[in-house]
Amino acid sequence: MGKLKAGDIPADIRMKCYEILLQKYYPKDRVVLKVYPMEMRYGGPREALLHAIFRQNYGCSHLIIGRDHAGVGDYYGPFDAQKIFAEIENDALYIKPLNIDWTFWCHKCDGMASMKTCPHSKEDRVLISGTKVRELLANGEMPPKEFSRPEVAEILVDYYKNQKN
Repeated sequence: MGKLKAGDIPADIRMKCYEILLQKYYPKDRVVLKVYPMEMRYGGPREALLHAIFRQNYGCSHLIIGRDHAGVGDYYGPFDAQKIFAEIENDALYIKPLNIDWTFWCHKCDGMASMKTCPHSKEDRVLISGTKVRELLANGEMPPKEFSRPEVAEILVDYYKNQKN
């Protein structure tokens, strides 16, 4: 929950988003929210490994490694952070990486899916980049309902609206 690069959503706003999800959507007896206040280093694969060690020390058993984990710009390949885990010995960590491909909303699956799990065509998918979402929010527009819970989108639209003032 530490500081990010300029233009990213600050920690206090991200925390509000997490809290509304916990209140409205997640089962209270099965979810624990814990954070560590480390600033992002944007170190790509090595930072992904560092995140794994920290989370392992917090007691996590798995770590989701998605596209461009801890990357910045085009310096690293979109899935380089996943590759570093294949370079270390299998028993070097207790935590297990869960490599996630491109994710999106699929109208036919009626939910979130990935390239590995969804058999449907591009026309059935809502795929939006974080950059595109930030553009929508900065313009006061709500992201598509398939992309964000409305309560979270409202928090983010309000944040961006206040940035213009």
